[in-house]
Amino acid sequence: MPPIKCYKHLKSYDYYSDQYDRFVVEECRRIEKRLSNLEYKPKLKNNKKIKGKELKAKINLAPLVLYFVKGDRYLEKAEAIRKWMDRDEALDEKLENASVPQNILCSSCGIEMELRMKDLHGNSFKDVERVLFYFNCPKCDRSKFIYENGELWKPSPVLCPKCKAEMSREHKRKGNKITTIYTCPVCDYKEKDILDLDEKPKPEKVDPNFEKDRRRFCLSVAEGQEYLGWKERFKQLKGTLKTIEEDKKNEKVLAKIKKLSIADLNKFLTPKLKKEDYIKLDFAKPDFVKGDVAIEFTVQDNKPGREEYDSRIQLQRLLKKKLANTNWRLMSDGVCYRLGILSGRFRGYEEVRDLIK
Repeated sequence: MPPIKCYKHLKSYDYYSDQYDRFVVEECRRIEKRLSNLEYKPKLKNNKKIKGKELKAKINLAPLVLYFVKGDRYLEKAEAIRKWMDRDEALDEKLENASVPQNILCSSCGIEMELRMKDLHGNSFKDVERVLFYFNCPKCDRSKFIYENGELWKPSPVLCPKCKAEMSREHKRKGNKITTIYTCPVCDYKEKDILDLDEKPKPEKVDPNFEKDRRRFCLSVAEGQEYLGWKERFKQLKGTLKTIEEDKKNEKVLAKIKKLSIADLNKFLTPKLKKEDYIKLDFAKPDFVKGDVAIEFTVQDNKPGREEYDSRIQLQRLLKKKLANTNWRLMSDGVCYRLGILSGRFRGYEEVRDLIK
């Protein structure tokens, strides 16, 4: 029995590295071509035209853009190659572990056919590839293509280029050459296709400038590490500038916040509470929570006839409104009411970040 042909997907690391570099070179060539000769036309005031020749300036953004592209492609290279190799290794394992269909008989002479080749068939990008086995009859040289589950592969219909009718096909094999003849049953149009299993693939067209451009666009390890260091420094600088910008914004916010001590808080709230008939504001002993201050307070309702619910809700609204631009807040447990005495807790914030929040 002749050896079974099986395509191997996984290749050496150098193969993938070379393919990646080719993608980088093509990308950088496009960028360089597109950006090397841009023309800058200044905007004119009131859309007035300059007399004589219109002012233009040649600018070359390619070096700046390419610096970032080359650096980022270097940083992405190892991960991209790892994914390619993992993908192809998985394809080889799928092909290797596929179960060979048994008892495949020739439709013409009825003898058992021999397995000659297996490969993946379908769309690898959508992960819908299936293992397809090629069987050949040792007696009459007919062939069958069978999927792993025993399903017979059926080729897509070929339409006649003249009348669009579905053409019939006839296969003839001589040695390792398979000839397929397509015939239209309507207009007798014929077409011949020859598949030579021994035919070697045509050599790829040599790119005479590839190695030169690879040196220009694909960074060495030393150049890549230098770019990585620069990118880290740029990230730190960006963070510093962001902090400065936030500090400027915070200064404006802090300028609106009244930072009050407990004594100041008492003086600040007492007249505002009295105006709404709440009197005798008093504080208990403070607690220190994560650098902030939590303190319980009591106040008396001095408005005759005010119901418990109204008294409690009106005090909550008053405190939230008056404390909005200070470093104090009414805590989430709200206000309690007992016989005209209302109690709750304030929290005072010391840190700038907490004040901003």
